[in-house]
Amino acid sequence: MKENFEESLLQTNEEIKKYKTAETDTEKESILKEMERMEKEYVRDDIWSRETSKEVVSLQMKKHKVMEELHEKIQALEKGEAVSGFTEGEPRSVEWNKAGHRAMVALPSGKRAPATVGELVTDGEWGIAYTLGKDIPKDIKKRFVVAEARRKILALADEQIIETERVKKKTTNTSYRNIFEDVDKEKKTGFIAEKLVKTFFQKNIIDHELKIRMEEVDVQRDVDQKIDFILRLPHHTRGVGTESSRDKENIGIQLTIDNRVSAQERKNRQITEAKKHLGEDVDDIVLVTLPLTELSLLVHQWKEDEMRPGGPIKRWDDSRKEQVFRGVLQGLFSENEITGMWESVLGETPEVIRANHEEFVAKSEERLAVAQKTEPKLPDEGGQENLDKFANKYGKWFGKKK
Repeated sequence: MKENFEESLLQTNEEIKKYKTAETDTEKESILKEMERMEKEYVRDDIWSRETSKEVVSLQMKKHKVMEELHEKIQALEKGEAVSGFTEGEPRSVEWNKAGHRAMVALPSGKRAPATVGELVTDGEWGIAYTLGKDIPKDIKKRFVVAEARRKILALADEQIIETERVKKKTTNTSYRNIFEDVDKEKKTGFIAEKLVKTFFQKNIIDHELKIRMEEVDVQRDVDQKIDFILRLPHHTRGVGTESSRDKENIGIQLTIDNRVSAQERKNRQITEAKKHLGEDVDDIVLVTLPLTELSLLVHQWKEDEMRPGGPIKRWDDSRKEQVFRGVLQGLFSENEITGMWESVLGETPEVIRANHEEFVAKSEERLAVAQKTEPKLPDEGGQENLDKFANKYGKWFGKKK
């Protein structure tokens, strides 16, 4: 069914292209009649829903417009012009710091914060809009606008799938209707955790050239195959004492933050069933349990702190980030391989480490002072103990030895 749905969209897109290049009213009228005929055919074949067929076509036209705009943006950046992405909202200007050889983002307060290429590419997931200035290297601008266009098109594709699936009378699966009606989903811990993990990995894959590729999936694969995203892995030995004859492995990742036995059993049953219907591009599905808590508070604190580049996870210390990193890759790589990749992630420039440390010190001391004033018996949470650990690890970069 999914192949038929995708084929219907491709055929519709071809008609949209013809309509936009048609030179006469007669040609346009003929194309519109053909599109109406196609709509009726897709409804009759139960590929589209009668109630939403017009909306599916409208969304397809929006996708086509994104591709046209992407072409225009690429032409602009080739000329050395500034470019914006497709994320809605007040854009933040990004300039290039030649001395530091890095991008600098203007925050609402007027301050500037460094941003990596991976952060520029993934921050749109968190609703941050960027305008990359003329002096930003062309390859970075191109990577940015392509990623933004891909994200926008995937979101529109999800809308199409939800629109046509949620009202089909033949299905007993309420997942599509639930997704459509869930107006508060962005406040839910599970949704936040999924977005946090995906952007975290994508950022590090880009910035540190990890030998992994991450691929987003549409809502249909999420619902039907229980896959949140796909990791494309290089040839390697999977786990301990096992062999792999493949040049690469394609692993569907299903995330959960619920570590209750009943929830784990239910998830495993769903995945076992989903494995019977794997696509050719997925070799296996793995359940990853990350018992993450207080994510809504994390997002709130990040927003209060001007939504700095890197998303909410930027506020976590390295030990918590490492837990997420190892939690997802455990069993897919050996411990030595995971350790090597994590060390490359930590291999930031001295300037970035120093900037992170100064901010960390200021916020840790502030939190510690507040805790001591208001609640003397409050245990140390991210205060002096974590500060000492940070100094021990990175002291060489800011002139301290512990």
